[in-house]
Amino acid sequence: MRQSRFALLIFLLVLAVVAAALAYVLLASPPNLPRIRGFSLEARYSGLSWPDALAFAPDGRLFFAERLTGSVRIIRDGSLLPSPFFSFANIDTSGERGLLGLALDPGFPQAPWVYAYYTYHDTANGTFENRIVRVQASGDNGTSMEILLGGIPSATIHNGGAIGFGPDGKLWAVVGDGAVADSAQDLSAPTGKVLRLNPDGSVPSDNPFAGNASANPYVYTYGHRNMFGIAFHPVTHAAYVTENGPSDSDEINRLVPGGNYGWPIVRGAAQTLPYLDPVLTYTPVIVPTNAVFCAGSVYGALAGDLFFADYAHGRLHDVKLVSPAYDAASSDSVIDSLSSGIVGLVQSPDGYVWTSTASAIYRLVPVSSLATTEAPVPYGLAILSLPASPRNLSKGHDVPTPDAGVPHPERGSPEAVPRAGVRDPA
Repeated sequence: MRQSRFALLIFLLVLAVVAAALAYVLLASPPNLPRIRGFSLEARYSGLSWPDALAFAPDGRLFFAERLTGSVRIIRDGSLLPSPFFSFANIDTSGERGLLGLALDPGFPQAPWVYAYYTYHDTANGTFENRIVRVQASGDNGTSMEILLGGIPSATIHNGGAIGFGPDGKLWAVVGDGAVADSAQDLSAPTGKVLRLNPDGSVPSDNPFAGNASANPYVYTYGHRNMFGIAFHPVTHAAYVTENGPSDSDEINRLVPGGNYGWPIVRGAAQTLPYLDPVLTYTPVIVPTNAVFCAGSVYGALAGDLFFADYAHGRLHDVKLVSPAYDAASSDSVIDSLSSGIVGLVQSPDGYVWTSTASAIYRLVPVSSLATTEAPVPYGLAILSLPASPRNLSKGHDVPTPDAGVPHPERGSPEAVPRAGVRDPA
């Protein structure tokens, strides 16, 4: 009897090891997406310090945020200027904190404002908060800073931070749940939300919860876990965000005013109101980061498509959306890939798409005639509805402590972490 129990124990142990190994392989392997040939990510600037957000001025100057130094730098006429445009004081960079978002006023430089999202450390009180601010520009220098929205709760995970101006002239900001999953469903809290501001920091009168005494008036959508990118459709002007799931269900979401995207009650496609379904869901996770809709003629037939980057496999994606609602995808293809995770993504005034990793900035260039291998949405994209587990609710995180061997767009150097292993999407 004792021997049979021992044999059963050994069998179960072996079974657990095999299951763990299978999960490791599945999560470590990138989804087998079709490839678009004819484009290459060309390194233009290297030796940089975490250029995680990029923004072009109309005159061609490239502004970028250094997450770990708290400085905004400028590349002008192909050269990195020796002095920062502006450096934020008392910035905290522990975990996923830091200088996380950057945007220029749509009227720049006549409207001389550079906007940023960063983590502030109040050393006197020992507290931390995320802030949305703007800095007045005078040539290549920032002069004064104005706080537009402070007091956004900050944690060492799930800060979000991408900001951008929409076609409506409003400033949009994606905010993670700050490691408090339930806050994503609390309309009075700014965390787990997409926020929408006037350029001067005031509340737009047409925000969906403006005038609601029980809601934060800046909230545009809620029920989000942790987002790293936002882009605006050239036809409908709708906003789309990239969202990181726990160990499954990374999402691309099309935003609807006042929409509830389900976290932490569901993830993936809930397929029932009031929760809104994603345009795409990825399991295994890929860690989607920033996004942009391709405009102009530089990339031929890809014009109008959604480009977004993933961090887990260093790929630049091209997603074709189905008209007229553009709320579903017909294909997802890979344009090119890098050996490091991609974080920043922007399109320049001359129509080229630029990306960044933890130490370099790249430009996407045509290298031959466009040859697509477009295919229907393939393996690796799954639409599912899952309840949030107690593990996810307790920390909003599937790795108990930050792991230097886990690729993540705001933790550690991606060049230094193994490409294989369990992906921690947040």
